[in-house]
Amino acid sequence: MRPIPTALLATAAAGALALSIADPASAASGFVRIHSASGQVKTINDPQPHVCHQGFTGQSTIINQTEGTILVFPDQNCRTKVFIPVPSHETVHGRYASFFAVD
Repeated sequence: MRPIPTALLATAAAGALALSIADPASAASGFVRIHSASGQVKTINDPQPHVCHQGFTGQSTIINQTEGTILVFPDQNCRTKVFIPVPSHETVHGRYASFFAVD
C-alpha cells in the first residue's frame, strides 16, 4: 500500500472546509407582517438574514411567520443595542420600528 502524500491530504481537507463554509446566507422562508396602530400593513416575504427592514414608528404588531428567529428594534435602522428576539410563528406588540432575520 502506498502512502498518500501529505500535500494531497492537505488540499483535500482545505477543499472540504471551503465547501462547508461557502454556503451563502439564504432567506428566512415565510413572511413577516407588520401592523401599525393606525391600520397600515407591511408584508416582507422571505426576509434576507441581517438586512434591516423598516416598519412603522409608534405602536405596532409584528408577526413572524418565517421558519427562523427575527430581532425587532425600537429604532428605524436596526442599530440600537436594545432588541427583542421573536421566534418562528410568534407575535410581539410594542414600539418596534424595524427588524431583521437572524436565520
